[in-house]
Amino acid sequence: MAVQFKVLTVAIPLWLVGFTAAPRWLVSGTMLISTVMVVALQVRASRGVDSPAAGGGAYRRAGAAFLVSCSLIPFSAGLPAWGAAALLVIAVVIHTIGELWHSAAGFEVSFALAPEHATGQYLGVFGLGAGLAEGLGPALLIALCVTWGRPGWYVVGGLFALTGLAAPFAVRRAQRGRRPAELRTAAG
Repeated sequence: MAVQFKVLTVAIPLWLVGFTAAPRWLVSGTMLISTVMVVALQVRASRGVDSPAAGGGAYRRAGAAFLVSCSLIPFSAGLPAWGAAALLVIAVVIHTIGELWHSAAGFEVSFALAPEHATGQYLGVFGLGAGLAEGLGPALLIALCVTWGRPGWYVVGGLFALTGLAAPFAVRRAQRGRRPAELRTAAG
């Protein structure tokens, strides 16, 4: 799901420039909108994400938001400039809401499920996902969203949604896999 960070910085800018009549300055505008939203809303979006189960739910909500966002973006092609710009801004707002939930979930799940004796190692492995997304995400998004076009956006959105749906099950499985002593320690 960490590939979602590259949607705003790679896929949307390339889509905007290559497939829409939206003004080119909107590339910066979408980044500004997302940044302001993250700064203003991250604490609020994190409220209630205070357990691994809540983190799994936040992942699920994030996947749904990414699906909606990725489903809207391809409709910006062929619209007049104002329509394409409006649709892209709406998609970016929805995507950023998903990003807020994704980040809250990631922090909660990664820290809450890390065994006390191996927190650094656990968080290091958890961070590999972000590193892989950073390295492979742009190529994946370019191949699907830019090269393939509209169907690629739907595939990416579907992959995000499936990942979000799988997250609560993965979290429950990880909790079941913990030793009873770790669960007592984590509970208090």
